[in-house]
Amino acid sequence: MTTTVETIVIVGAGIAGTHAAEALRIEGHEGRIVLIDRDTQLPYDRPPLSKEYMLGESSETDITLQTHENLTELRIDLKLGVDIVSIDSEKQTAVLSDGETVKWDKLLLTTGSSLRELPIKGSDLEGIHYLKTLSDAKAIRRKLDDIQQVAIVGAGFIGAELASSFKKLGKEVTLLERAPLPLAHILGDEMGEYFLQMHQSEGVDAIMEDSVVQFNGDTHVEEVLTEEGRTIPCQAVIVGVGVIPNTALLNKELQIDRGYIVNEFGETSLPNVYAAGDCAMWPFLGNNIHIEHWDHAINHGKNVAKNMLGGEQTSYKTVPYFWSDQYDYRLQYFGHTKNWETTVLRGNKEDKEFSYFYLNKSNVIEAALLVNQPKNALPVRRLINQQHPVVPELLPNTDIKLKECMYVEAN
Repeated sequence: MTTTVETIVIVGAGIAGTHAAEALRIEGHEGRIVLIDRDTQLPYDRPPLSKEYMLGESSETDITLQTHENLTELRIDLKLGVDIVSIDSEKQTAVLSDGETVKWDKLLLTTGSSLRELPIKGSDLEGIHYLKTLSDAKAIRRKLDDIQQVAIVGAGFIGAELASSFKKLGKEVTLLERAPLPLAHILGDEMGEYFLQMHQSEGVDAIMEDSVVQFNGDTHVEEVLTEEGRTIPCQAVIVGVGVIPNTALLNKELQIDRGYIVNEFGETSLPNVYAAGDCAMWPFLGNNIHIEHWDHAINHGKNVAKNMLGGEQTSYKTVPYFWSDQYDYRLQYFGHTKNWETTVLRGNKEDKEFSYFYLNKSNVIEAALLVNQPKNALPVRRLINQQHPVVPELLPNTDIKLKECMYVEAN
């Protein structure tokens, strides 16, 4: 593809931004590409930080997305350790934190998200960690030999994966969650109960419906105090209580609702300004949604990059997907739903291999959770993408292929 676009500036060198920059070259962009990030590390892959990297099964080199040589070959001007302070949408310029002003023809925001912090007494003690960056992971790994007991605050996917990793490392793990069940706000109570029992069966002390109110210790954390009066001894605390999309780059014409609002092509409310990945709210099946995962970041970044070059626009219609590896479980979630009408189990939970479907009132599958069933990934993705009603009574029957569970009108 040929393009008249000269300079494209990408803010954020994470998964979305790095893959978008690469996609621009693949799609034929010959102009300048400036990739900016506040981090000082070469672009790297974040999902392994809580799993393979934490376990020592992968190195910093293994998780690097682009080397200096690759970036030079792709003619990508990488600026690390700087951020954008402001943009002028009329002049199409961006002011960087080091004082430089960069002119752009198209601007792509892939600013990702930041971790929510826990501002309680003792939060400044040594040994209290958050896991977002490679530097965070390095800091935790350096202390592993000194840690026997670890408290993990938050039983979301990062907290759950870290619980799994620390158990594999032989540590005593306490998992604290203020909700009644882990992940129930995404997966429902039945699956929340399943994952609670999964962690408990692996030896994790999983405490639900309790919150941390204080960290105790002289200079280093020694114990966690909870609202219900529990005292949990530990030599390290990992806090994982959610994220906030990075939308610090503001403009009175830039629409924001949790993240930068974009249309199906990745366009924001400002001309020639786009957004992709964790920082964006994008349309899926009639609703603006926000997804924080590797698969979405890659696909959205590539799609928006292509649309930035002009020509025929391509709607982003990829079915949302994320996965999580915990113990000997591969968990895969497809789709997006908050208000499902019914759920259907296909398979046996005791076998550690099953599929769990979330249906709306029209018997359309809006989302599905696969546990150790990667073979069902493709047909499930197709069913969600087609948005065709299914026969709920057929779904539990594993002798019937998934594609044969769709409702067929009589002639």
